[in-house]
Amino acid sequence: MNESQPFNSINGSGSFSGDLLSEFQFKHAPLLCGVAIATSIAFALNSISSKNSKRSKSNRSSGENNHRDRIKTRIHGKWYDLTNFEHPGGPVALSLTKGRDATALLESHHYFTSRNMLMKILSKYELPPKEAAELKTHDQRDDGSPYIWKNIDHDGFSSELRTLVNEYFSKLAKEKGISKTQATKATFGRWLTVLTLIGLFFASIPWLVQGQWAFLIITPVLGWLAICNYWHDSLHFSLSSNWRVNAYLPYLMPLISSPSMWYHQHVIGHHVYTNISNKDPDLAHAPQLMREHESIRWKKSHLNQKCLSRVLLVWSIAVGLGLQILNDVRALKKLSYNNVVAYDKPTKMQMAAHIAGRIIYILFAFAWPFALFPAWKAMIWATVPNVVFSLCFMINTQINHLVGHCAHAFDSNFFKHQIITAQNFGRDSAFCFYFSGGLNYQIEHHLFPTVNHCHLPALSPGVKKICKKYGVPYNSVSGYRQAIEEHFAHTAAMSVKPE
Repeated sequence: MNESQPFNSINGSGSFSGDLLSEFQFKHAPLLCGVAIATSIAFALNSISSKNSKRSKSNRSSGENNHRDRIKTRIHGKWYDLTNFEHPGGPVALSLTKGRDATALLESHHYFTSRNMLMKILSKYELPPKEAAELKTHDQRDDGSPYIWKNIDHDGFSSELRTLVNEYFSKLAKEKGISKTQATKATFGRWLTVLTLIGLFFASIPWLVQGQWAFLIITPVLGWLAICNYWHDSLHFSLSSNWRVNAYLPYLMPLISSPSMWYHQHVIGHHVYTNISNKDPDLAHAPQLMREHESIRWKKSHLNQKCLSRVLLVWSIAVGLGLQILNDVRALKKLSYNNVVAYDKPTKMQMAAHIAGRIIYILFAFAWPFALFPAWKAMIWATVPNVVFSLCFMINTQINHLVGHCAHAFDSNFFKHQIITAQNFGRDSAFCFYFSGGLNYQIEHHLFPTVNHCHLPALSPGVKKICKKYGVPYNSVSGYRQAIEEHFAHTAAMSVKPE
C-alpha cells in the first residue's frame, strides 16, 4: 500500500482515491478545531457558571442544605465565611480557599494591600468562635505552619519587596491612566504575541491532520509556545483584570492538564509551598521512577534515574500520560492531588463534565490519527506530537526548582522561601524568555504570581538588589545549558541511596 494513498478511490473499478482522503483531511481540519474549541469553552462555561449558580443559591439561603456550598476558610488561625464576599478577583480565585488554610494564598496574592486593611475587610466575615471550633480543613496537615507571618509587615526585606512592586506599577498605572491592578496584567504587546501564537498553532493543524511530516514537530512546538505564553498566566489570574477572561481562556487549549486540576496542583500546592515535603505536589509526580527530593523514599529503581534514557522516558510521557491522565485519575479517586492537596468531592455534574473533558482530550491528542491513517502512521502521529510537547514542558519546568541549591532550601519567611527555592536562567536572552513563556524569571514569578510575565524582566534588577542587601541568595544561571546540567547533576545525586 502506497504511503500517499492509504486508501484507494471509489471509481469505476470500485477503489478509493487518496486525493479524496487528503481533501477531506484538509477541508475538515478547521471544522475539527472549531468543534474542539467550542466544546472546551462550553465545558468551561458550564463548570464556572455552575459554581456561580451554586454560590448565588448559597447567598439566598442559610439553611443546613447549602452548608456544603459555603466558602469557609482559615486565615491566620481564624475561620471566615467568604460566601457572600464579592471578591475583586472573581469567584474562581475565591473558591480555591474553600476548606483549607488560605493564609499563604492570601498573602502572596495581595501585595498592594496592607495587612491591616486585609484583616479589616476579613473581619466582616469572621465566624463566631463556637462555630469555628467545629470546623476542620480538608487535610489536618494543612495547618499553615511552615511560615511565620507575625510582624512580616515590619520586616525590612518583605517591606522593600512590596515597595518595589507598588512603586513600579503605580508609575506604570499613572502613565497609562489605568488602575494598579490593570497595570500588572498583559500589555498590548503581550496580547499581540499570545494571539499570534494561538493563531499559528491552530493554523498548523490542517497540515498535521493532512499527514505532513514536518508538522509532527512544528505543531506541538507552536502549541507549547502558545500555552507557555498565556495559559500559565491566565490560571494565575495575571493575563487580564477581567476574571472571566482568566477563567475561560485556559479551556481553549488545555494541553498541559485540566485547568481545575492545575489550580490544585500548581496554584494551591506548588506555588504556596514550593519544595516543602507533604505540601508541594510537584515533588511526587512519579516516585516509582524518579526521586528529586529527600522526602521521597529511596528505591532500587532510582539507581537508574541518572541515565539519560530514564530521564527522557519520564519527560516524554509526563504530560500526555502523567498530568493529563494518571495524576488526574488518582486525584479524583483519592480526592487529593498527589496525596498532599485535598479538595471537595465533585458533584455529579462536575464529575461528568470533567470526565467528558478528559475523553475529549484523549480523542484529540491520541485517537484521531487512527481514523485517518494506516496503523503504523497513526502510531507515529499519536505519539510524536505528544512526546515533543511533553519534552518542551519538562525542559522548562524541572530546571527552575529541582537543582542542588534550591531543592531542599527553606526559610520561615514566605518571601525569602520563594526566592531561595527558585532559579532564574537566561535573564538577558529573548529566546529563553519566549520559549519558556517568562518562566526563566522564576524568582520574580513566585514572589508576584498575579503579575504577568511580561513585567518580570523590569522587576528583576530591583529584586536582585534587595536580595544582595539582605544576604538572600538570588539563584540565576546563564541559560538552558547550564540550568539543565545543574538539574541533571541534582537528579544523579538523588539516585544515591541515603546512608
